[in-house]
Amino acid sequence: MAYTRDNYLKRVNSIVAVYNSVKQPDIPDTRIVKNIFPQHNIFISYRMWMIYKGLKQSTYKQATLFD
Repeated sequence: MAYTRDNYLKRVNSIVAVYNSVKQPDIPDTRIVKNIFPQHNIFISYRMWMIYKGLKQSTYKQATLFD
């Protein structure tokens, strides 16, 4: 993976899309990071997930507009 900001933001966008498709009120984030993300070949730590989740949505949505 190239180390450019656009690719980073596209990756964040794809991870958040998987999260939003799975998230339910009774499913904790730790279970999603541990069990659901690896099924989609996403191997990140809980701490990295909190960094991704803390980004403003307008920041990572903007990267996908120019595809």
